[in-house]
This record gives sequence, structure tokens and C-alpha cells, in this order.
Amino acid sequence: MHDDPRPRRLHITGAPRSGTTLLHVMVLTCFDIDGPIEAEQRLRRRVPRDRRLVCSKCPGEVDAAVSILRFAPRLDVIYVARDPREIVTSEHGAHPGRYFTNLRVWRRAARAAARAQGHPRFHVVDYHRLVTQPDAVQAELMTAMPWLRPLRPFSQYHLAVRRPNSEWLPAMRQIRPVCPSSLGAWRRHLPRIQGQIRRHGDLCRDLIALGYEPDRSWMQVLDGVEPDLRPSVNAETPSLRRRLKERLPRLRDIALYVIRNRVPASARLLTQR
Repeated sequence: MHDDPRPRRLHITGAPRSGTTLLHVMVLTCFDIDGPIEAEQRLRRRVPRDRRLVCSKCPGEVDAAVSILRFAPRLDVIYVARDPREIVTSEHGAHPGRYFTNLRVWRRAARAAARAQGHPRFHVVDYHRLVTQPDAVQAELMTAMPWLRPLRPFSQYHLAVRRPNSEWLPAMRQIRPVCPSSLGAWRRHLPRIQGQIRRHGDLCRDLIALGYEPDRSWMQVLDGVEPDLRPSVNAETPSLRRRLKERLPRLRDIALYVIRNRVPASARLLTQR
């Protein structure tokens, strides 16, 4: 019996500003990916069929990716987890001077990821470990997905980027060696943290549950801090239309993924011979 003619699909997602672009560039440059999709692309979009392994990335579609896993045996999903305080204080190069996303959006992604915990094709990469122990993270991904073929260590990804995709630089600022300098940068944005808690509620329970803090004592840094309530690029309080737009497409995306990745009848006959 022949192998399944469809390519394997590796898809990277997470909350916006969680580090998905960095991991995506690392995977494309450090593994043998014969079907690289450099631009941001949703799972439902068509991909090359004559490839061994297709790798794509799209933040903000954790919910759809988790749902599609059940119907896609050739799909693996990597979820990038990051301290939400770092996420909500991060800016995107395309929107200078504005915080990009917020706790509402992060919580939605985190809830979807929690549904997939324990799934054998759902892999979590912690951003903190990615920037402090990149080669260990790479080794763990190879253990979880033994069909990944390494070309170079994650710690040397920057040496292989000769022509950065137009989307990479705005998201990453620059292609540089793996660096943990962004860790803890939220402490320089305390009014923003205070404002996000004021808008979206207590954050301590989330931080403790996810292991980012041992207790509530970190909140002392916010004593006397005036909240920054300026809105994010992503909507802080979406309208009903926006909420429907965020939630209803999941069924559409599942259907389109299944339709566009089905095995043609001729290929099915070959695999049965």
C-alpha cells in the first residue's frame, strides 16, 4: 500500500504577538520544508499538493486549528504560548505607537488551546524557552514529530535568512540572533497592564494557572499606577457583528479545509492497490 498522497501540514498559531513569526522563520530555515508558505495564511487556503511537507503560519486562529485537527490526520499544529503581559504590551511594526492586541483576544486563544491539551498532534512551544533554549525546543519538536528533518540549529536561524519576507520585518523588527531581551519588558508598560486589568478583569488567576507567577504578589508593582485605557489595534470590546465574525467562520474553515485536502479518487485507487 502506498503512502497517503497528501502532504503533511504543519501550522503555527497562537495569540497575536505571541512569537509565531519568530518560530515560523525558525522552522522554515532550520528544517527541510519543501512546501514553505512564507506569507501569513489561514488553514482553509489552498496549499501545494505536490510537496512532502507544507508549513504555514497564522496567529489568531487557534480555535479553528484546534477544531480542524479532528478532521485532518495529516495536520500538526504548534501553539506558541507567551506571558499575556508581554503580549498586550507588544507593538507591531505596521502600527507604530499603538499596542496591538489585548487580554480579550489572548484569553480566546488560550481557551481554545486548553481544549487541545493532550492531543498527540497539538504541540505547545513556550516563548520564554524558545528565546532562552532554542535548540532544546527544536529537539523536543523533532521528538514529537520525527518526520522533521533538521538543517541547522534554531540558534543559528538568522544566518540562513537572506531575503526576509515582507511580513517578517514589521512583526520581528529585525532578523537577529535569538535573544531574551523582550522577556519582562511588560514592566516598562505598567499603565497598560493596569488598563487591561481594568478593562478585562483580574489576570492573576490566569498567570498562576499557567505558571507565569507563583502568587498574586507581582501585583504590588501596579500600586498607584494610573491605567492606560487607550484601545488596542484589535478591538477591546467587539460589536455583536464582530463577535459573530470571529466565531461563525470555524465551521466554514473546517469544511473548506476538508474539501481542499481530500484525496482525489484516482489517488485513493492507487493507495488501495
